Formats: sequence, structure tokens, C-alpha cells
Amino acid sequence: MDTEELPLLDALRGLAMLQQEFLRLALFVASEGPASFEGEKLTCTLGDGQRRTSTFLAMAAGQSFETLLHVAKLRGIPVRDAYPVARSAIESFVNASYLLAESDNVAARAIRYIDFAAWRHHNRKFGSGEFSIEVRSDPDPQATLTQKYPEFSGKGNGSWTNLDVPSRIRRVGELAGRRSGSRLLAAYGLIYSLSSEIIHGSPFGASYFYSAHLKGERTTKAFQAATVRHLEEIFIGVLHAGCGFLATFFGQQNMQAPLNAEEKIFARLLELSTKPSSSFPPAMPQAADTESEE
Repeated sequence: MDTEELPLLDALRGLAMLQQEFLRLALFVASEGPASFEGEKLTCTLGDGQRRTSTFLAMAAGQSFETLLHVAKLRGIPVRDAYPVARSAIESFVNASYLLAESDNVAARAIRYIDFAAWRHHNRKFGSGEFSIEVRSDPDPQATLTQKYPEFSGKGNGSWTNLDVPSRIRRVGELAGRRSGSRLLAAYGLIYSLSSEIIHGSPFGASYFYSAHLKGERTTKAFQAATVRHLEEIFIGVLHAGCGFLATFFGQQNMQAPLNAEEKIFARLLELSTKPSSSFPPAMPQAADTESEE
């Protein structure tokens, strides 16, 4: 049997750090200018709107992944907070990939939405019935909406895109290729619905986090070990999303050398995520300063 030298979580963390280097390469080429990798000159050919929107979304996703690299040292109850961070990273990678794959007109609407959403934040009503509050900084918000933001007026037009997340992933697959779309779809399937349950504080979300990997044991040690399984699942999901973005960015611009590197990262991810647990040594115990109770 092919046995790994590191615990699965540590191997995934190492792969994430490598993937982050290629994300930095993509961000550098998009924001700073040409670079070279393995003898190939990489020059960004994206439209300005695509470049701007996809870059700051991918940078946000990368920062969330850096946070997860720190959270991976935790055990116990604090691990629950990794799910919202993972959800943000995955959805940001999906949106960045979608903006890369679509036309610059879609990116232009996303840029317009930034200004519109900032205005709407100060002109909105929230709550239900007598428990409602209206916030208004504009004396005539309806007139402003009609005159300044006509593309966002009307039912169903108040967002930067009318497509839900699965539809955005489908469009990435159609426009940038199955390689990109399938990686993003895997990330969505692994984390999205679970993170929704946990983020929204549902009874199932709480139950899943506290009991999903316990295998009938009810000890603090067993619970902390179970939270390692959560972290492994989270890293596998976010790594899929990161690969999806890199495949889209480098593939859409015919950057073959980094595209080949992404394929190697993905192959290693599949190798790690499909091996039996017996192939890995036990995960390291938590650091003393991150100790938490069940």
C-alpha cells in the first residue's frame, strides 16, 4: 500500500500553499504586468473590466484561504468558523472565474453594481411588519433608481448577475471548458450546502458539525479528532475551487506552462482525496494555546 508521510490535513495544507503561489502569479500578471514561468512569457490579455473584477475577487478568495491555513491549526469548536470562510473563498473563486469566462459587458455590469449597492445600502427597508426599519439618505430614492441605475430597477434586476451559483458554474464550463467547470462544481458540491446550514445556524448545521465524524464516541479527544475531518473536507473543497479559477485564468489566455502546473496540483489533490485514511499517519494534536473544550 502506498503510504503517505504526512497526515492528510498537513499534506492538503502544503498543497494549498503551493496553489497560493500560482494564484499570486495570476494576480501579478493581471495587475502588475508580464512575468515569466518556465520560459514562457505570461501577458494578460483580458478586457479591463474582466481584469479588474476578477482580480479583486480572486485576491479576496486567496486571503480567505490564508485564513484557513491558520485555522487548520485549531481543533474543537473553533473549527466551525472555518465553514463561512471556506464558503466565501469558494464563491469568490466561482465569481472570479465567471467574470473571466463571460464578456467584458458582464464585468461592466458588476462594476456598475458596486456603486449601486453602495447607494442601496443607505436607501433600503428591512424587517417584517411592525418590526421594520427604513434607512434613507436620498430624498427621492425611486427617482434616483430610475434615472441613475435603470439597469437595476424592476423585479429580479437588483443584483450584479441574474444567474445563481450553479448556473454561473455551468457558464464557466461552457465558455472556459469542462476542466474549469468541473473543478468549481466539485467545490460547490463539497462545501456549499453544508456551509449554508452552518452559516444560517440551522439545527442540522449544528448537529452536523458536532456529530458528523464522531463514530459513536463521546469524548473530547474524539470530538477534536472529528474536527480534523471537517478541516480536511474544507481544504479539499477550497482546493478544487482554486484549481477551477487557475484553470480558467491561465486557460482563457493560453498560458500553457502554468496551466500544466495547475493540472499537476489537481492530480495531487485527487490522489490525496481518494486514498483510504489508513494511508496517512494520525493528525498532529492541537497547539497548547488553541485548546478548546467539547
